[in-house]
Amino acid sequence: MGTTDSSPETVGATGETAAATAGDERHTEETPTGTASADDPIEVCLLTNHLAPDGAPTLLLEIVTGSDSPDISFTVCSFGGDDELGPAFEEAGATVVDLGSSMSVPQFDPLSIPRALRFFRTAEFDVLHCHMPYSHTVGRVLGAAFGVDTIVSTQHNVPDNYHPVERAGERLTRFLDSTTVAVSEGVENAFTGRSELHEPGTTPEWCTIRNGIDVEAFHRKVAAADGSAVRATHDLDDETVFLNVARYEPQKAQVDLVTAMGRVVESLPDAHLFVVGWGSAEEDIRDEVARLGIGDSVTVTGRVPTVHEYYAAADVFVSSSIFEGLPITHLEAMAAELPIVTTDIPGVREVVLNGETGQRVPIRSPAELAEAMTTVATSDGRDAMGRAGYQRALDAFSIEDTVASHLRLYRDLHRQHASSDAATDD
Repeated sequence: MGTTDSSPETVGATGETAAATAGDERHTEETPTGTASADDPIEVCLLTNHLAPDGAPTLLLEIVTGSDSPDISFTVCSFGGDDELGPAFEEAGATVVDLGSSMSVPQFDPLSIPRALRFFRTAEFDVLHCHMPYSHTVGRVLGAAFGVDTIVSTQHNVPDNYHPVERAGERLTRFLDSTTVAVSEGVENAFTGRSELHEPGTTPEWCTIRNGIDVEAFHRKVAAADGSAVRATHDLDDETVFLNVARYEPQKAQVDLVTAMGRVVESLPDAHLFVVGWGSAEEDIRDEVARLGIGDSVTVTGRVPTVHEYYAAADVFVSSSIFEGLPITHLEAMAAELPIVTTDIPGVREVVLNGETGQRVPIRSPAELAEAMTTVATSDGRDAMGRAGYQRALDAFSIEDTVASHLRLYRDLHRQHASSDAATDD
């Protein structure tokens, strides 16, 4: 398979570019997958709610594009909805299956389960890898019902972030997993009270495989982007620019960030905040900007084609999230050599080193967030923090390690199942 560059969690910069250059033909739910034999590749189905350019689909795209192993073949199956990354998956060599929901939240489509039922009745896979709570529950049940050898699920966030119904369904069906994967040690610890990075050759009940990005590729794209054009568009010269890149959703708490910015401009009146993304909370964010009367200091961009120029224009990356698994955008900020001001939550603690690569503050505290933003922005050590973050991203969060760990896990689980079958036959 070919390799493409990293795409951001929220606005799908690289994913959108890949989607724009790939063909439009899609496989439908009737497309079967070949049966694996001793000489065939391991058939892996990646099941997720949608293919929008955010966290889980972006990780899946990285896994598929980063794999050039002939012994593993990928099918990417989604329930429908936003399928922007679909062509990028096809370009990377995966079979893409869209179960056909036209709803913005496809898992709420009552027809999604019968469509999935029809698909899994005819398709045959060696490994079913489920992502996000709804796909966890439905995928595990259907995989077990139709004899999938190995079922893996990845937890992308802490359980408190899941809807109570989804959380209950996920918990009740978890016993069907061969292995459950967490995207950070913080996420695994939130579920189990412990954490352990995946070790090659093992098939544990739980393990952590950290999210990663192509750090050097993202760094090059930011270096080549025209950040000055972003600044010029908003009449910014040497002013301090803060950047937030995230979906506009309650868990990201950008209203808190705007409130904090209202305090920041009291001491840094020329500072500017870009809030880049899209989502259901956009109106709330804009309302807070209007309430505080800081429209000249905050730009809520909405969805944008690429994010690299915003990273290039920024001086400090900032996040106000209440929950995170292991945020891709924090890794992007580190790849862009930006210091980070963020919240002190699981999944972030193992990314941002307090005082070294950025500063962490309590959630739901705009006053402390504002103080940290001002402190980091005016610090003589700001650039050193950014350089330290870049090195940390290279050392601990490379996409090569993420992809290699997933491929090893698939092979180890497949080998374990084959050995079990051989023992049974004997």
